[in-house]
Amino acid sequence: MPKITIYDVAKRAGVGIGTVSRVLNNSGNVSESTRQKVQEAIKALQFKPNYAARKLPRKSDQRNIGVVTQPFQSYHSFVERLRGVQSTLNNAADNFEIILFSVNTLDQFDHQIKSIAQNGMVEALLVIDFATDKSQRNHLNTVGIPYIEINHNMHADWPCIATDNYRGGALAADYLYELGHQRIAYIGDVFENPYNFTTSEERFSGFSERLAELGVPIADAYVHLGPHGFEAARLLTRELLDQVNDKPTAIFVMSDMQALGCIRELQASGYRVPEDVSVLGYDNLEISDVVQLSTIDQYVQLSGQRAIEYLLEVQIDKDAQPDVLSEQVIIPRQTTCSVDQGA
Repeated sequence: MPKITIYDVAKRAGVGIGTVSRVLNNSGNVSESTRQKVQEAIKALQFKPNYAARKLPRKSDQRNIGVVTQPFQSYHSFVERLRGVQSTLNNAADNFEIILFSVNTLDQFDHQIKSIAQNGMVEALLVIDFATDKSQRNHLNTVGIPYIEINHNMHADWPCIATDNYRGGALAADYLYELGHQRIAYIGDVFENPYNFTTSEERFSGFSERLAELGVPIADAYVHLGPHGFEAARLLTRELLDQVNDKPTAIFVMSDMQALGCIRELQASGYRVPEDVSVLGYDNLEISDVVQLSTIDQYVQLSGQRAIEYLLEVQIDKDAQPDVLSEQVIIPRQTTCSVDQGA
């Protein structure tokens, strides 16, 4: 008897494999009636996801999905995205493996894309944070390698899962302003970087322009930029505290791990969070819930899941389209409070 796969379940339920994957992962954005149809198909076909398949030796029919990204050791959002990628593959496709390609420069990125296309080492490709150019996409299209990007290109007319950093920054401004804060600082990555990543600049632009609209423009002395990372954020926070007389009552930090570094330095300097200084991060990593960090959810894990769902779907339906992410939302926790609640 042939092995029952996620494709069989999707066909019987009359849905895409992405929907089946979301049901298997207990993910949201699936109506109750659709969830029930999928569960009935799973039961009727006696489909059993093979969670242990990842630990078995490779089979001769092994297929590979490539993931291209920058060196990711210090970017915890990558780890969250990869968790979404891996959990989806665990449930949906036993014969797929992930191959990671880490690139340090844009030239290396270009070389890697062309090498992947030339060597045919993967059957599908996920590009995280980088944006492909027309030549690179042509190389992939010519050899028939489906691909998808996770970045911030909101207007791409090729497969892309994007998040609106500008809107996220404006959302942060609205949230802190509504809490009554007037002296608000920003800590983030330097705008110019070897990868041409625009995340920090886009978040700051949305944040600063919205504050200006609200009548509380951010002072230059309240903007501190540096390398990405926990320790760098501690140093930036120290610089901020040393260089301003009127200390900020709130700080918007461009990522959750940097926000944790900011909090560590504030506490080491004798400030209470949030009573003296509120701190808002951006990502909503798993650790953020553990430490009760207020943050903006950009659905990093879900973006990895959606990307892989698309790459699996497009294997059987060339006209498949990636599902879009929900818009960012504020997750208020214990590191922010209103000015009235402070000392």
